[in-house]
Amino acid sequence: MTDRDRRILFDFIEACALPDCPVCTLVAKAELRTLQVYCAEGAGDELRRADVRAARGLCVRHATQIQDARDAMAAAVTAYDVMSNLLRDLDAVIKGGSGWSRKKMTVPQSCPVCLDVARYTRAVCAGVIAWAEEADLCAALQQSHGMCAPHLRWMVVHTKPPAEFLAAQHVAWSRVHAEVGEFVRKRDDRFRHEVQAGEGDAWKRAWRIINGNTEAPD
Repeated sequence: MTDRDRRILFDFIEACALPDCPVCTLVAKAELRTLQVYCAEGAGDELRRADVRAARGLCVRHATQIQDARDAMAAAVTAYDVMSNLLRDLDAVIKGGSGWSRKKMTVPQSCPVCLDVARYTRAVCAGVIAWAEEADLCAALQQSHGMCAPHLRWMVVHTKPPAEFLAAQHVAWSRVHAEVGEFVRKRDDRFRHEVQAGEGDAWKRAWRIINGNTEAPD
C-alpha cells in the first residue's frame, strides 16, 4: 500500500470530523487546489489554456471561483483567450449565415475543471472503498453526519461497499434523521417550551446529505 493510498484513509477520517460529507470535503479542497495552481501559474500552462479555449470558458461555478480568486492576470488571460474564440465563432455565424447550434459552429467541450474534479472524485471514492473495512474509518464515519446521498449512491452502483461501512453510514444518517424529527416536533406549540439541544441546524445538515456540496461523477 502506497503513502498516497494511506493518505486517502487519513484524509477521509479527518474529514469526517467536519460538518459536510467527507467526500465532498476532500473534493472541494482538490477543486480549490486546481484553480489555485492555475492562477499561480498566471494561466501560463498552455495545455490547460487550450482546454479552457476548447470549452469556451468554464462552467458557471468555476468561472465564479476564478473571479473570486483575486488573480486578475489569470482571469484576464483566460477571458482574453475565450473571447478570442467566441469572436471567431461569431464570425463564422456571420459569414456562413448559420445558427449558433448548426454544424459550422464549434461545439464546446466540457469544463476542464469539472472533468478534473470528476476524475478526482472517482479516485477518492475508490480509495475510500479500498479502506472501507478499516475499523477506524467506520468509527469516524459513524460519528460523522455521514456521506451525502449522491456519493454513496455512486459507490453502491460502481463498487461493493462492505457491510461494516454501510452500517456506519446508516448510524450517521439515522442520527441526523432523528435530530430533524426533534426539530420538527419542537416547532409544535405543545413542545415549544422545550430547549433545543443539537438539533437546531439538523435540517440544514439533512439537505447537505440529500444533495451534497460537490457533484458526484457519472
